[in-house]
Amino acid sequence: MKNIILYIVMITFILSGCYEDKGNYDYCEVNNLDSIYFLPKPTEESEIFSYKYRQPSLDTLVVTYSPVVCQSMEEHDENIEYQWIFSREIEDEVVYDTVFAKELTLKFPPKEKTSYSPLFRAIDHTTGIEYYRNLEMSTIIPFVNSWFVLHGNFGDRKLGVVEGINKEDENINIIGDVYKEIWNRRRFLNANALLYIPHDGRAPAVEHLFVIERDSLSYMHPFDMVVFKKFELLMPKEALPRPRLVYGVSNEEDAGMLMDEDGQLYWTRGCGWLFKVKTDNFTQNYVADKMFMTKSGYVTIWDKVNRQFMYYYILQNRLIRSDSEIHPDDKGRAKLTLFDEGVFKEDEWKKQDVLFMVQGNSSISEKGILVIARDDNGNYNIYQIGYDGWGDIFIETTKTSAPKMHLDEDSQVATSIAFKDQIFYTRGNKLYLYNIASGEEIYLYKVNGLITKLKFRCDRWYDEGYGTIDANNRLALVVKGSDGRGGIHELFLSIGGDVDKVSVYSDFDEIQDIIFSKSGMLR
Repeated sequence: MKNIILYIVMITFILSGCYEDKGNYDYCEVNNLDSIYFLPKPTEESEIFSYKYRQPSLDTLVVTYSPVVCQSMEEHDENIEYQWIFSREIEDEVVYDTVFAKELTLKFPPKEKTSYSPLFRAIDHTTGIEYYRNLEMSTIIPFVNSWFVLHGNFGDRKLGVVEGINKEDENINIIGDVYKEIWNRRRFLNANALLYIPHDGRAPAVEHLFVIERDSLSYMHPFDMVVFKKFELLMPKEALPRPRLVYGVSNEEDAGMLMDEDGQLYWTRGCGWLFKVKTDNFTQNYVADKMFMTKSGYVTIWDKVNRQFMYYYILQNRLIRSDSEIHPDDKGRAKLTLFDEGVFKEDEWKKQDVLFMVQGNSSISEKGILVIARDDNGNYNIYQIGYDGWGDIFIETTKTSAPKMHLDEDSQVATSIAFKDQIFYTRGNKLYLYNIASGEEIYLYKVNGLITKLKFRCDRWYDEGYGTIDANNRLALVVKGSDGRGGIHELFLSIGGDVDKVSVYSDFDEIQDIIFSKSGMLR
């Protein structure tokens, strides 16, 4: 029996070794969706295909999205069903809407932040194979958290902008003439300064920008470059003869003040309206030379002619919300007021002059100002002046001599609340840090050219929730090169004030002024 079984096994092995594979298998080729891409091409391609557009200024933006399908066997797409699936929530329930079409056309209306998040679905009915892709289409508000740059010679000034400067992976976009980019015409050729105020008094809040020219003034919405009001509408009728405005300051929220070339002041709180500053018997003959506005609404003014300091509490004036074309009456209660007696010594300012007024950055002056003065002997003094912001004006005033501080006629100064008791200033092409406590001057940075302006993105505490990264730690240096061209060197400063990183934005003519649109208040 064992021999029979062994014989059968051997025969089976021999037959299997001699068997020739004839290849008699029934193969069935299957159509595959090799790839699917979309036109227009997405801005970003990852797990989600993302499209980002600048929010339209005037006309509705219409975009048609079309999938391009590559199949392994078919040259047409009659076998494919296309779907665009949208979801929305109604009374706590998710409802799905489906568009059965190959192409999807979406509309993005002007002056509105718009977004769509469809799920694309392609079904091959010959095989049952399905393809899915998540997409996002949205508009972004342009020019928020960007540098506005006024550059060029007088008579040929341009309003430029530097976008995409908040995140490491952002693409920097520099526009030399943003008004021409949008409207295809030149404007602001004689502009000399910019003033930015995030809140115009309306709900929801809308940022606005004053472009100041020698013989004109434009109040505009910077995200769409629409001039909302001109000089004649903004100024009160009693502002005669027509003032020639020089520059302005703001509390970086809803208030601003402008100065004309005669040293007269005009305040604004909402919708662009300007009013002459009221005075009392002691300030009626004022001639303003320098001014600075705190976040709490106190404006400090230096009157060089009368050798005196004054203040103006602008938040005593109501926020005007009217968009009427009729200039409203001035119902403000604030008046230009002399500093209280005892704040300074009686003869404190007879033999010294104010060079700079900037953001206070000591323990007493976070809501106040820092003043740099120089006496007749060339000695520098630093004053930290505190306001409390609640009606009682002064907290305290300190004076510190600065024997190791050295400024020249072109020096620029900036401070930030992020750097306590420290002053950033320039001499020629170099940036220095002065420590008030130690009296030490520290060299930080050098450029090829002349530094003509210093400006922090924000020099006082700012809410980072709006997307502006390290606004208190980023210092911009406006540089004029040997060829007369302009550029911005933006320094990323460490907590100790050291230069960690530098970003350079060029392609500008000589720069007259810069401001940072730091609000992000638009929704």
